[in-house]
Amino acid sequence: MDLTSFSGNVSCKAVGVLCFAGVEPLSVLEGASTRAFDLFRAKGKRGEFFRYPMEGEVQDLFLVGLGDEGKVCPSTYRNAVADLVRKVGRLGISDLAVVLPVGPDEAISSAVAEGAVLGNYRFDGYRQPKDGDISVSVDRVCLKDGVESGLARGKVLGHAQVVSRDLANRPGNDITPQTMAEEAQRIAKEGGLECVVWDEVKIQEERMSALWHVGKGSQNPPRFIHMVYRPAGTPRKKLAFVGKGVTFDSGGLCIKGREGIRTMKCDKTGACNVLAIMEAVSVLKPDVEVHGIVGAVENMPDGAAYRPDDIVRARNGKTIEIVNTDAEGRVTLADTLSYASELDVDCLVDMATLTGAVATALGNYTAGVFSDNDELSQEIIDSGRRAGERYHRFTMDDDKLREQIDSPVADLLNSGGAGGGAITAGMFLKEFVKAEIPWAHLDIAGVDFYDKEFDCYGKGASSFGVRTCLEYILK
Repeated sequence: MDLTSFSGNVSCKAVGVLCFAGVEPLSVLEGASTRAFDLFRAKGKRGEFFRYPMEGEVQDLFLVGLGDEGKVCPSTYRNAVADLVRKVGRLGISDLAVVLPVGPDEAISSAVAEGAVLGNYRFDGYRQPKDGDISVSVDRVCLKDGVESGLARGKVLGHAQVVSRDLANRPGNDITPQTMAEEAQRIAKEGGLECVVWDEVKIQEERMSALWHVGKGSQNPPRFIHMVYRPAGTPRKKLAFVGKGVTFDSGGLCIKGREGIRTMKCDKTGACNVLAIMEAVSVLKPDVEVHGIVGAVENMPDGAAYRPDDIVRARNGKTIEIVNTDAEGRVTLADTLSYASELDVDCLVDMATLTGAVATALGNYTAGVFSDNDELSQEIIDSGRRAGERYHRFTMDDDKLREQIDSPVADLLNSGGAGGGAITAGMFLKEFVKAEIPWAHLDIAGVDFYDKEFDCYGKGASSFGVRTCLEYILK
């Protein structure tokens, strides 16, 4: 997609004019925008959308409502432009100018570009074209008086989310642990990053028995991935992002039901987010060192699969009694978090579709932050607010709740039961992070996949967490 700024006359086939509630839009195309506003009795309410046919070079004018001016922020523009681009593409329009009610600064320009990229995204590479389908990709979006640096940044941020969504949407017969490792190697080669991949033999040699046990029931053996971005100068800080990478989760021997097993291709979303973040930092080149770490594994039932009652030893030496093979994500993270803790980082963040309990507590539009570090928790929440992603913090200081993951025969149980399940999962992960390292666990179950379109999200994987982490890196 070509994203540019323009001033003066419009030279696109369609124009989208965004307007605040109760306020006439900027007059463009010799007053056509205000005539359309009056004709449709537009209110400028959020989500309002009108099409006004034109004659001449500009063939269509679209009015898009933003809502109350006092409540509008960059995320409002991101969502409105994404919806606009999605709709005009379905009308067969590939060339669009965007006019805002205010002069866009760098942040707004970035949000507009990001929205344009996300609105243009569709996951349809496996489908044959249908007769009469006029939907097209929007090839060019021009923002009136846009800031070029903001447009460039927004394009990178939008593309990062597309990378994550594409990877997460790809099915388990396409993305295996090996192909995920190959994607990481491709990203690293194209972006000048370091990348180390361990196969199942090296994984065992490196004492990652927890990761190996989860994956040994699959014909697709596990892979461990470590990517590194190093800035040109002395890094301001050293960050690590760890992603849960279960390429398909059948539940193992504790197999999921017919409904629960659907969309389990997206149990790798945390890992997809990490790969996307690493691609973005290779382009944006922040002054921080960034590590991306993934344990890629497929959880399948088989004669070789790990069993309930098995006891496995993680890389840091702690033993785990398996009571539920469908609580596999935290078992894989035990090894990857232990590894990340050895890197002497200033901050460690993991992303995982870990528990249904967090979705029960928060719904499908807010992710959970689990951390004992007040400063880091607030930074994540603030970064999410700026990026348009919502979080709610859970503390992990309930000693009685912690007893639910005590085992009589090992150091830990891999599941503490239903009550407080999201919190006990966070408590489990905490056992594999060195106490002196600021750490936050982002439970993105419930926000990782949507079955409807809204705002800047299409049907399918959401890439939730990518914007927050990049905002945190770049702040």
